[in-house]
Amino acid sequence: MNILKKNSLPKYVWGWAFYDFANSAYMLIYLSFLLPIYFSTILLKEGYSLGMWGTANAISTLLGIILSIIAGRYADKNNRLRTFKYLMFLSFIGMLSVALSVAYFPKAVFYLFILANTFFIASISVSDSILPHVSDRKTSYVYSGFAWGFGYLGGIASLIMVILLQKFTGNYSFSVFASVAVFYLIFSFYSLKKLANIELNPDPTSDRTENVLPSRQKKFLFLGYWLISECITVIILFFSIFAAEELHLSTMAIGVSLLFVQLIGFPATYFGGLLAERKKPINLLGITIIIWGVIVCFLVLFKSILSLVIVIILGGLVIGNSQSYIRAQYSTLIKKSESGLRFGFYSLVSESSVIIGPIAYGFASDRLHSQKIPIMVLYVLMLIGYFLVRYAISSVSRSEK
Repeated sequence: MNILKKNSLPKYVWGWAFYDFANSAYMLIYLSFLLPIYFSTILLKEGYSLGMWGTANAISTLLGIILSIIAGRYADKNNRLRTFKYLMFLSFIGMLSVALSVAYFPKAVFYLFILANTFFIASISVSDSILPHVSDRKTSYVYSGFAWGFGYLGGIASLIMVILLQKFTGNYSFSVFASVAVFYLIFSFYSLKKLANIELNPDPTSDRTENVLPSRQKKFLFLGYWLISECITVIILFFSIFAAEELHLSTMAIGVSLLFVQLIGFPATYFGGLLAERKKPINLLGITIIIWGVIVCFLVLFKSILSLVIVIILGGLVIGNSQSYIRAQYSTLIKKSESGLRFGFYSLVSESSVIIGPIAYGFASDRLHSQKIPIMVLYVLMLIGYFLVRYAISSVSRSEK
């Protein structure tokens, strides 16, 4: 099935995918590129340590998780699309405030980033809760893979925009950060427009979806998700700092590296979703975990240009697929009428990795004066997480036989 054919993908799925397109600008430019380097250079001179970048993410994530659960429950009971709209707008206001503070009030960046990231995390949770409403168990992996991969095109467009602006206005100008906020706003509201005509709040009494996971297996599943997310989240948040401090790359070189990851990520994640129709998704997730291990080895053991190229290629192959498989898998195990609340709890699992991991990783890196040992420890936890997920999912297969 080729879902890129004009009439093969429903308009509302395109609409849902456009939010991944929009939010990738924030995730790539704010979370992975500019702000990590800004914290480790500009704010370092203001008295902030490397660990404070992890702290800012931890605090905002904790607040974002709480808001995700509240907003998700409200979306289930009232109007999911309207809730989504409010969170989008508040995220935009938060991004714009960060842009202003970077340019004029550097010491406020720490606090305003916490505000922006809180609303953004909640918006992601409500967006994810839409997936069960636009797909079924057969199409969930395909649509999730397409949307996640399509998001990388948004990352590419926003990164090119930012790099060009940096040439004329400087690395940390107001226009650079504000352009990301505007990009996010435009495509977020385009997403809303495409979703306007689909039922996102079904009658709970007509929802026959059964939760097939026993309670005990749920705990293993969530713990596994958390450990996998731990490693991926830290690598995303600290890659730019790792590349600058351990690999001695310039800001421009890091930006170009991230651009190529996005270029590879779109087709890789799209075809990964298609492949999940024919192969067991849990096995495909395992392959991505193995590749993550190879990436960590190359980051730790080698410093050549060739090793960086290998990291870029492999990173593009798995960074989207790993997370897309988990999102799609979870969407098939919950009731549609409770998707907001359930994805709120999912954000507790997937996002809470930012509370512990980055703080421990940041301060461990400060203490050891290196990120190599912390990143190896994280990968061991990622492996444990995968086997916990595999064990939990095996109970679903047994119950369906």
